[in-house]
Order: sequence, then structure tokens, then C-alpha cells
Amino acid sequence: MSDRDEIWAAVLDMYAGFLTGDRVRIDQHIADDATIWDSEEPGLAVGRAELDAIRARRPAGGPQVADLRATDERIDVHGDIGWVRHLLHVTFADDAAPPQLVRNTGVWRRTGERWQVVHNHEDVIEG
Repeated sequence: MSDRDEIWAAVLDMYAGFLTGDRVRIDQHIADDATIWDSEEPGLAVGRAELDAIRARRPAGGPQVADLRATDERIDVHGDIGWVRHLLHVTFADDAAPPQLVRNTGVWRRTGERWQVVHNHEDVIEG
């Protein structure tokens, strides 16, 4: 499998983990020192503890995601670093919220035999 294919498979596996509520599956793809611009947070999250704090602030009774579909990927790899740009189509259960279109950019680093995201930036552009 090419580096590009490995990175894209990791991106898709993170989304699959989100849909099944499997945080361990998601977190295996996130470097401990990753920085994250979350679409619903004004500040930059630095490291897993700050990401977990963002997760804890999300309302439990909010709209539940029914499906995530990643499309239009563009991936460039230079050595042990990869840049991933893609769109994420989000739909919610019971039409609890309008569908969203999210623009995502991730920087991935090869660590040993696997790729992990070291920076992620997402913006809701529709919805």
C-alpha cells in the first residue's frame, strides 16, 4: 500500500471510530502532541489532554451524527510528512440539525510503521 493510501485509510478509520463511539480507535491515529483547530472551538488545542477537554464540553444531548462521508481528498507525501485536504459531509440523526460540509486539512507524520495526525484544522463551510 502506498503512503498516500495508508494515510487515507487512517483518516477513514478515524471517522469509522467516531461513528461507532470508539475513542481508542480514533486516538491511535492522533499524535500525543497534536495541535487541533476544532470547528466549534475558538482556541487551538495542544495535546491530547486539551482535545479531551474539548470533547468533554460537547453537549451530551446535542444532535447525533448519523453519517460521515469524506470526499475530494488530495494527499501529498514528502518523506515522513503528509498533507491531507478533504471535504467531510456530515448528516445528523432524525434531521436534528442541517447537514454540514466541513473543510479539513491535516498534517500527518510517519511514526515507525504508522501514520499519525500531528495537526488538524477543520472549518464548517455549510450547515
